[in-house]
Amino acid sequence: MTISLKRFKRIPSLLAWASAFTLLSVSNAHAERQKLVVASFGGKLDEVYKQVFEPFRKAHDVDIEWVPGTAPGNVAKLAATRNSPEFDLILFDDINQGVASSQQLLAPIKDSKAIPWNALTDRAKAAGGDGAAIGAFVTGIYYRADVFKDKGWAPPTSWDDLSRQEFCGHLGLERATQVYTLNAVLMLANAQVSQIDKGIARFTELAKCARVLEPAAAKHEEKILLGELLVGVNSSIRALPLTQRIDGLKFVLPKEGAVVSTTMVSAVRNAPHPALTEDFIAWFVSPEVQDQLMRKLFYSPVNVNVDVPQQLHELGVPDQATLDRQPKIVDTDVVEHRRDWTRKLERSLSQ
Repeated sequence: MTISLKRFKRIPSLLAWASAFTLLSVSNAHAERQKLVVASFGGKLDEVYKQVFEPFRKAHDVDIEWVPGTAPGNVAKLAATRNSPEFDLILFDDINQGVASSQQLLAPIKDSKAIPWNALTDRAKAAGGDGAAIGAFVTGIYYRADVFKDKGWAPPTSWDDLSRQEFCGHLGLERATQVYTLNAVLMLANAQVSQIDKGIARFTELAKCARVLEPAAAKHEEKILLGELLVGVNSSIRALPLTQRIDGLKFVLPKEGAVVSTTMVSAVRNAPHPALTEDFIAWFVSPEVQDQLMRKLFYSPVNVNVDVPQQLHELGVPDQATLDRQPKIVDTDVVEHRRDWTRKLERSLSQ
């Protein structure tokens, strides 16, 4: 049988063409696949966010990178990279959201079929129209009820209890820049902005009984899990999930009340995927995801179509009526003065 030499000569060129076509197809596939970068918190919160966004990731064929950090630190990064932002979206507390909004770092959110503002509580809507809450929480006191019982200590019921001498060396607090610290300072100031100096002085005294002021909520969470801290200041969304993992851990709303905060999500101004970020925000505030965040992270829902079940309310998840009873602190006052308060607190702590 005679085999044509020309056919053999054509094989390398055909293989080369096929390889080039394959590489081009793979390259195009990667080019078309989008990636969202989200500035977040780390710890248990990010674990659950990833779970509830897995269906979103698959449906949109998008990669989601969750970058842990602190809210003030992430806002500082936004300000430093405003012309070419490294994040598409950012998660933070309502006060830091107000700070970022005042610096024009965030993109407006449209009232749309995807994000119906009338389905959200008033607390969930950023004043500047550039942020939506994904859930509400309170800052209160956690304690190890089992250890307290063994030691014969009375459970804490008031912000004043944090100064009890037996808590020295066992007290969990965070740095001056952290939102839970600011909320504690406000409550130690009798929930009066005009008495903030009193709150700063009282927190400074408390800090003397803490081994260290934790740099981030995730680090604080880690030490609670390790049993290094027996009592301290934390939020319902950080402490209540831990009560499911640590026998004897309790979270209480002090009798004087607590500061109500929200975790908010915003799209970053000049980020590359504006349409996809709107879908991302809509997913967070949908009834289905709101229900999951309530049951897995113990957020108070901000979608009016989701109610807090009695069992979760008894555990410590505030319902709307409970939130409405808490001290009224004007967010704009806090945003305006937060930097000065933080600097004053840091100076006081360093003396």
